[in-house]
Amino acid sequence: MTRVLVGNDFSEDVRTDRGWTGWWVQRLAWFAADGDILVLPAAIDEDFLAYATALTGVDRNTLTVVVPPSDEGGEGTLSPGRLARPEFVAALRAALGGRAVTEVFSLWPDAAVARLARTLGAPAALPGYGFVDQGGGPLTNSKSVFRTLAGGAGVPVPAGAVATSKDVAETTIVELLASGEPVMVKHDFLSGGHGNEILSTTGGIRPIGARRTVTVPDRAAVRAYLDERWEWLTGGGRSRPVVERYHRDSSAYFTEYLISDEGVELAGDGELLSAPYAVGQVMPCVGLEPEVMRALVDGGRELCESLHAMGYRGRCATDAIVTPRREVLFTEYNGRITGSTHIYAVLGEQVIGDGYGTDRLILERVWPEGWAVGSFADALERLTASGHAYDPATRTGVLFTNAFDGRNGVMYCIAAPDLDTAWSLDRQLGSLFARKSAR
Repeated sequence: MTRVLVGNDFSEDVRTDRGWTGWWVQRLAWFAADGDILVLPAAIDEDFLAYATALTGVDRNTLTVVVPPSDEGGEGTLSPGRLARPEFVAALRAALGGRAVTEVFSLWPDAAVARLARTLGAPAALPGYGFVDQGGGPLTNSKSVFRTLAGGAGVPVPAGAVATSKDVAETTIVELLASGEPVMVKHDFLSGGHGNEILSTTGGIRPIGARRTVTVPDRAAVRAYLDERWEWLTGGGRSRPVVERYHRDSSAYFTEYLISDEGVELAGDGELLSAPYAVGQVMPCVGLEPEVMRALVDGGRELCESLHAMGYRGRCATDAIVTPRREVLFTEYNGRITGSTHIYAVLGEQVIGDGYGTDRLILERVWPEGWAVGSFADALERLTASGHAYDPATRTGVLFTNAFDGRNGVMYCIAAPDLDTAWSLDRQLGSLFARKSAR
């Protein structure tokens, strides 16, 4: 079996702000098996790769990393041009050494990956090849398309509409604000809350899951807001934003599914934490009433059944909020390898193994802001010396989840028997990594 794993990020068709993600896509290493070929936008952090393979039991010496020649200013992403470069294709063929490709695995379902599979003579090795080849990736990651499919499937969503024009956006915002509740306006493709803004007729609303809150006391203020932000909200006119009611004091959850030729299978679940942007996750879901959990699972499955019928094959996470009235309302889906997949599917099910989801849970922390560490090796050395590193014998402790990010340190998660224990250990990491004092 010869697999080609592609560490790509959002397609340039929908986002052009991802040049910083060279370290982020290195989570690809968690999915590697002996003999795999990893395609990455930049050289891999060997210390991280050694760490990950030691935990998964993969022989690092059997892995090959291939980095395509970079485009000008594009070292952090795998653009279609880089994946089509003759020098890269030749290097990839050399790494294959005549072996047939049995699977092409990518983090994002980009048509450029389908073209690569075809170039290698292995289109059948890419699950859902026809769908991806014809530009399906944006459909499985679009908030506007999500609302369309949710409407067709009868899956509950917050009141609102796809803003097919500025006039539609204005009318929808004004109608929703008239109910006395705030409104969220959402960029079609930005993630982690960075594409969301909250509009309200009054102030005093904390922007949880959004960039900011904007006060719009009347229709004229709504129109002025849209005139100012429409270019940004539409990604320069390339996409359609979403307008929906903002439910204060709600909690956010995900259910993730594996969509294969055989059907749709629940793969993982968890709670999403924001303050105001995404700051972590708890996996699996903890403390939800059975009927709420059923609604999350059933609604997510309905959405994924629609994607299955369209021809998508791969992972898809469906996100939802649970309101203070215990309503379950779905807000988006993400048809790709998400920031949750490697945590529950590899660190949870493989590294922790038996007991994950029963006597062990995972608290993930996204941005350890202020960490004063210089490298992955530095962070690992301090963690190991402190005695807080993950211990396979007890199945507890801290696990680093990705390569070193020069801006924020190293992302991590904590395996623990309960949330109180996990949060207690998280607080101890602050002093261990000498967080810088605020100025």
